[in-house]
Amino acid sequence: MDIFLVMVRIAYVLIFFYAMFIQFKFEWGEEGKDERGKNIASKSYSIVFPLIPLGWLLIELYSSYISALDYEAYKLAIWFLLTGLMILHAVNITILKRKY
Repeated sequence: MDIFLVMVRIAYVLIFFYAMFIQFKFEWGEEGKDERGKNIASKSYSIVFPLIPLGWLLIELYSSYISALDYEAYKLAIWFLLTGLMILHAVNITILKRKY
């Protein structure tokens, strides 16, 4: 079971780095600088970034009312929140590039 968890963590980190590559390639490339690219980025940001306070609220509510999280668990939950939203942002960019 430990090997499986290590493999899942490695896969998640690789997916995160690939998502960052997609975002940086889009934002810093020519595609992100024209009007279409700015529209795609704006729409993707408007979907993803309001989820940060919502996710943080859910983590806080869980920690306060369901089960108290220690510092390491809280740090891990915030890490998954931020990296998961960055992955979602890259997925949104990929989908919106094909749609528009």
